Amino acid sequence: MELHGAVVVVTGASSGFGELTALQFAREGASVVLVARRMERLEVLAGRIRVQGGTAVPVACDVAEIADLELLRDRVYGEFGRCDVLVNDAGIAGGGPLTELSIKQIERVVRVNFLGTVLATKIFLPMMLEQGRGHIVNIASLAGRLAMPNSSMYTASKHAVVGFSESLHYELKPRGILVTVVNPSASPTEGFPQTGVPKALLVPPERVVRAIVDVVKRGRTPEVTVPRYTSALQAFRVLTPSPYRWCMRLVSKRLAGTRVGTLEQPPKDGDL
Repeated sequence: MELHGAVVVVTGASSGFGELTALQFAREGASVVLVARRMERLEVLAGRIRVQGGTAVPVACDVAEIADLELLRDRVYGEFGRCDVLVNDAGIAGGGPLTELSIKQIERVVRVNFLGTVLATKIFLPMMLEQGRGHIVNIASLAGRLAMPNSSMYTASKHAVVGFSESLHYELKPRGILVTVVNPSASPTEGFPQTGVPKALLVPPERVVRAIVDVVKRGRTPEVTVPRYTSALQAFRVLTPSPYRWCMRLVSKRLAGTRVGTLEQPPKDGDL
């Protein structure tokens, strides 16, 4: 897709991958709609983009709320008359043993990480189908392919995003709509500081963002893993299940008693 002049909607744009992705699309000449709950952060980001000569529209929205998403769609249609790219990046942490997560926390993880992606896609899809073109990019995680210890709810939500995206890819490609799921490895952001992960295993957020933008520019589907070599872990899991499970048991023992991305505090607005 030619990005200059394209209309790109980015959820989770007040921090992390979403903020950096919006900046990069704007540098490519796209008009960017910035979506999150923290309006003050979005307005600052929009100001940065406008100073650089770009076009940005901040819209406060909780992706877990259908009414908010419908208002967002109407705002995008009113401003631009179309949506060329939808980047579903909004997400929250959901790690920790299931026994220590409240029902409220469990529901929030599922509603934001999975249902928010589905609802945003559902609400913007008619606009794309009417155009006969568009690209939906869903940001999942390597946890969407591997069962991460002490993170059953987050892992389940990202597995759901991966499955949803792949199925939708086959469903919509004949109608001119591309769907891609991007699976980043551990990458430190505001909502996901990745404390305890060895630095050698961390991926710079900028590398993930370059991959997201490249997906749209080159029309890459249906799945992209960042960095690419971590795809070998998926093959390891499928082709040699017994050694894979043995390794995961070792990892589980090392993580026993740790807190990885827990929701002991309310989710930050910036994560959405």
